[in-house]
Amino acid sequence: MKKFRWGVIGTGMIAKVVCKEIVKSGRHEIAAVYSRTYERAHKFAKKYGAKCYSDLEEMLSDKDVDAVYIATPHSVHYSNLIACINAGKPAFAEKAFTVNAAQAERVFTLAKEKKVLVCEAMWTRFQPVVLEVAEAVERGEIGEIKSFRGGFSTPATWVKPFLSDRLFKPEYAGGALLDVGVYPISFSHMLLGVPDVVECRAKLENGIDMNDDILLKYACGAICSLTCTLEGLKSFTGVIEGENGKIIIPNYSRPKKATVYGEDGSVKRVIKGNKGYIYEFDAFADSVRRGETECVFMTGKDTVDVMNIMDECRKKTGLSYPENIERL
Repeated sequence: MKKFRWGVIGTGMIAKVVCKEIVKSGRHEIAAVYSRTYERAHKFAKKYGAKCYSDLEEMLSDKDVDAVYIATPHSVHYSNLIACINAGKPAFAEKAFTVNAAQAERVFTLAKEKKVLVCEAMWTRFQPVVLEVAEAVERGEIGEIKSFRGGFSTPATWVKPFLSDRLFKPEYAGGALLDVGVYPISFSHMLLGVPDVVECRAKLENGIDMNDDILLKYACGAICSLTCTLEGLKSFTGVIEGENGKIIIPNYSRPKKATVYGEDGSVKRVIKGNKGYIYEFDAFADSVRRGETECVFMTGKDTVDVMNIMDECRKKTGLSYPENIERL
């Protein structure tokens, strides 16, 4: 099969890690790279023998690009996505998909009108172990879900040397919620859908949220207790409690295994699988090849629902970003 050809918008840390992995698979290639700074685009593109652009419209008109991977800060995802859709290019955008739900809704509405596939690159929803866990829950292996507990952290001391303080600037929609809180929120949504009640407390500092404690409550009685922070290290273990057992998932955002326990605490089975970015990129490429306008693993509704939950968290904590990155 012919390799799937990607145009890449953004040349930061996540783009470097992702592109290295997907090219290694032999199923994908980097055909073009865009950065506002030509030197950055050229340096990145040189590694892959790709074309480099400092004009986005030019890259989006490149016939050698099958789809676009958006790896820029949250603050410009919306404008990048709109540009891709108007150019007729399928687009795969890093989480958080946009700054707010209104932007996400507008993106998916336009994509539907133009019949262009767009999707959020929430790799968790494509991981083999996660998909099997979701199937186990759907089959009722642990009974009705009573709760989910999950946290996610990216300590400032880890990321500051790599991300040029992007996470710590409100003008880039920085903070814990959109960058790392999206993981437990999206996982909760996969399990239980849209909550009836959203509660959130946050520590705000210099215009961003340094940490958040979130409670999602559902009509069925289930509660999701979620945390995210930029201040320290939190457990990455996810725990799904059911009426008849539980599932424990180490590193639930990108797990290599999960253990299903019975009501008596005995191990019923262990789910194992590999992890990586390749699963989401393979799935997206397959959807493009089939001419689909939505990816079943992460639909437009899934993304908008998650963005709405994060909007509600921000309302509860008073977190806002500059108007110029919030608007449509």
